[in-house]
Amino acid sequence: MPAVNVNIQPEIISWALSQTQEEKLGDKLMNHITQWLNGTKTPTFNQIEEFSKKTNIPLGYFFLQTPPVEQIELLEYRTVDSIQLANPSRNLIDTIHEMESVQDWMKDYRQELGFDVLPVVGCMKGVKDASVIVDRIRKDLDLEDTWYEKCKNPREAFSYIRGKLEECGVVVMMSGVVGKNTHRALDVNEFRAFAMVDEWAPLIFINTADSNGAKLFSLLHEVAHLWLGEADLFNDRRNRVEGVSATEVMCNAVAGELIVPKSVFLNKWNASDINMDVYATITELAKYFRCGEIVIARKAMDCKKIKQDVYNTVVQTAIDNYNQMKENKESSGGNYYNTMGSRLDGCFVRALCESINMGRTSYTEAYRLTNTSRKTFSDVVQRLGGVEW
Repeated sequence: MPAVNVNIQPEIISWALSQTQEEKLGDKLMNHITQWLNGTKTPTFNQIEEFSKKTNIPLGYFFLQTPPVEQIELLEYRTVDSIQLANPSRNLIDTIHEMESVQDWMKDYRQELGFDVLPVVGCMKGVKDASVIVDRIRKDLDLEDTWYEKCKNPREAFSYIRGKLEECGVVVMMSGVVGKNTHRALDVNEFRAFAMVDEWAPLIFINTADSNGAKLFSLLHEVAHLWLGEADLFNDRRNRVEGVSATEVMCNAVAGELIVPKSVFLNKWNASDINMDVYATITELAKYFRCGEIVIARKAMDCKKIKQDVYNTVVQTAIDNYNQMKENKESSGGNYYNTMGSRLDGCFVRALCESINMGRTSYTEAYRLTNTSRKTFSDVVQRLGGVEW
């Protein structure tokens, strides 16, 4: 069958090219694109289809007369302005759309069944004192000041806080890929987490490409945003002060205090071995508080125990170490059902099961919302405590 040529607007080709990294397209396709743009050749339908698949841009977009304008409100709430987020990846865009579907479903479900709105959403709106917000979050989540003592490590600490949020009605989803496509990894340099405000179904999404300590900090950073009633796209790996809003500085302070209470920190720091290297002290305290070194270093700098240059070194070392660990880590894949179970919010899955049993939601819709199949849905449900017929 002869190739079918298609008429694609040059503006669309240029726009699509701007949505991806050229190295992902390959030399052959890039040569074709160059010829399309200079007018020496016309693309075939199969070539445009390949372009669509490699960029993850819907095929229909290529046949528009002008580039589409995708209204993604969450991008307006990014922590740090950057060129990267001025031109967000398809992976981020598709993840946001996916979580919007989850949130919309959960909101409809709770409204239809007569749930009350969650009083925690926006309960601290307008409050400028971080300590007041910390006290309110501790009260709402029933958190002791030294809650971390119940946990062995940052992974357990994250799960503990996530469980408290689930009890409170906050949906916490997480993944390191788009949907279940392992070829579409999420980039922690683009975003670490985001919070979507809704009084019926507040949602936090965590990028699991981050370290365990960083995920814990991101989770509590986004909790602060929900309590303030403000959406957020968290893309700051350095816990910076300059170049971010006063709200971001406060949310960082809230997260830092919830993880590392100042009074306990000072007692531990002052009681540490005076002959111990400062970096070793930071590492030891990170183990004690079940968190990352960056959180400890930031607390130490705020308490005037270290200077900015030491903090910067800790931050860069932590990022370098994590990047190296990711490069060296063998891809074992892990247990599929455990991985899927950790990605999904338990309260959301149980609500889905109840809705299925009530005849309100089809299995097809449940599979779509959870990125599972008929074969895998039941196993994931069992691991998350859902009841399915």
